[in-house]
Amino acid sequence: MNITGTVYLLHFQRPYKHARHYIGWTPGDLNRRLRQHRNGTGARLLAVITAEGIDFAVARTWTGGRNLERSLKRRGGASRCCPLCGITPRVTGWDPPDRDPTPAETSTPYDTNIVACICACNRTTHHVAALVASALITCLDCHQPVVPRHDATEEHHVLTH
Repeated sequence: MNITGTVYLLHFQRPYKHARHYIGWTPGDLNRRLRQHRNGTGARLLAVITAEGIDFAVARTWTGGRNLERSLKRRGGASRCCPLCGITPRVTGWDPPDRDPTPAETSTPYDTNIVACICACNRTTHHVAALVASALITCLDCHQPVVPRHDATEEHHVLTH
């Protein structure tokens, strides 16, 4: 049985030896997992880079389980799917979200701030706010830029990468 959770890509502020990214998975709250990484109780690589004074940011998330995490890690070359390295994510499908983020989950500077966005074909998706502001994310259907949505009252879809 494959438990669904969040697969995430962390982009390092500067490289640590050969490492520039980390791909991880959490079955629960992503913000809680990021706090574990920040205080050294998460993955060993992140404890080491934190001790070295290297900061990191969430560059991308996917809805999926450990199988997706392993697949992305085996594929290698995390920079090829990192928007902060200049890669534009492709839209491959639309799935309903489990829930909207609560204000408490988006309150600290290192937490992901998820915003509702819309494209020219009226698809509503959710993206990390920093990516929407810094990277051109386009819809695979209409090939138009995705922009923040101000009236998030309609049914939402989650972008699956």
